[in-house]
Amino acid sequence: MIMIEELDSRIILRLPEEFNFKTHREFRECYCHRDPRQSYKIDFRAVTNFDSAALGMLLLLRSHCGDDKADIHLSNCSPRIMKIMEIAKFGIYFQIE
Repeated sequence: MIMIEELDSRIILRLPEEFNFKTHREFRECYCHRDPRQSYKIDFRAVTNFDSAALGMLLLLRSHCGDDKADIHLSNCSPRIMKIMEIAKFGIYFQIE
């Protein structure tokens, strides 16, 4: 289950162990009814199962938030997930902390 926390002007999404195709509907519901100008922090601390669908879901969030205007931070990524982000060149699209 994705935990949502609203902190000042930022939405924090704390992802579950599995962030993959099985969570796409739940992830989309976290942002689809919100203002596209909203700022997001996506917390990967608990994620152990991550697949290409997750990369697509992050890109859909970025699109919802205005592509280049999006303010999305990806945080607490494991070394394995960081490597995937690096290979996918996600540092171009997201701020990775």
